[in-house]
Amino acid sequence: MRSEHATHLVDPVTKEPLQLEAEQREGEHVMTGSLKSSRHRYPIINGIPRLLLQADTQNMAFKVHQQKTADSFAYEWNNIYEENDFEKNNFLHFLSPFVKEKDLAGKNLLDVGCGSGRFTKQAALAGAKLVIGTDHGESVEAAFKLTRDLPNACIVQADVYHMPVKNFADLTFSIGVLHHLPEPESGFRQLPATAKAGGQVLIWVYNRRNNFRAVYVFETLRKVTRHVPPRLLYRAGYVPAAGVQTLNAVTHGLNRVGAKQLAKKIPFSYYANFPFSMKVSDAFDVFATPKSNYYYVEEIEKWFTAAQLHAINSFEHTEAGITAIGSVPA
Repeated sequence: MRSEHATHLVDPVTKEPLQLEAEQREGEHVMTGSLKSSRHRYPIINGIPRLLLQADTQNMAFKVHQQKTADSFAYEWNNIYEENDFEKNNFLHFLSPFVKEKDLAGKNLLDVGCGSGRFTKQAALAGAKLVIGTDHGESVEAAFKLTRDLPNACIVQADVYHMPVKNFADLTFSIGVLHHLPEPESGFRQLPATAKAGGQVLIWVYNRRNNFRAVYVFETLRKVTRHVPPRLLYRAGYVPAAGVQTLNAVTHGLNRVGAKQLAKKIPFSYYANFPFSMKVSDAFDVFATPKSNYYYVEEIEKWFTAAQLHAINSFEHTEAGITAIGSVPA
């Protein structure tokens, strides 16, 4: 992490400012050291502040679910994911139709559940003032490598239920994360406090409406596949990825002959422009994580209302996802 980024972080328990104590530096980064408050000290390891709670504050089932989810994604992002040229469009798609690329310039942003850091990077490249990406698991190692050359990006290992950021973001976003948590709505309730007064909170979660394939097929298979060792499941992911690749070839063919409306109806047409490696990665994602939750847009809007957010809006994407946004009272 860069020294100047420490001023934007707080103790995840007390919400006090943190004092940086640097031990080893590499160029602009503090690679080892610590961040301390009046009550706690948190290590910086491999350039990443590790702001995880040391006390066991949740029940065992909760923590096991949370850790297994973090470990699953850490394996995916550290061993399977390959950066590709479509990440910018992918990122902007998840933000749409409410946030455009130009809206990110000069803003403080928080990426909750940053995974590989791919969207943290895209937000930084869009001209953000500073993007802080947080994740619970060791995927932060991949995220740091992906963003370490960007002076306006900072990766932090942190728990969504105990965020180390307060009143910071013009926009806090969490894409494809909350629906995997042991207590999704509880995780969401932590997000408004990370944004400034008048700032916005945006999430993307799985849609339950018209999503029979995922709700009843994928989830049934997941009960078995989540117990398969990651290396074997990664290799097995080539099978569904090849199926998607074949369907995408049909989509491309229909588009070439001008049958664009029919092309959109082909299953997994959303993946048509993505590389094969991303299809393998997403197949692993679907079958490796302990659980996914699916929501109706009406449920998600209730989350925002209960959190006392204003100007609430939502959009149901064709690939069975929901983008929802709301503003923190000024």
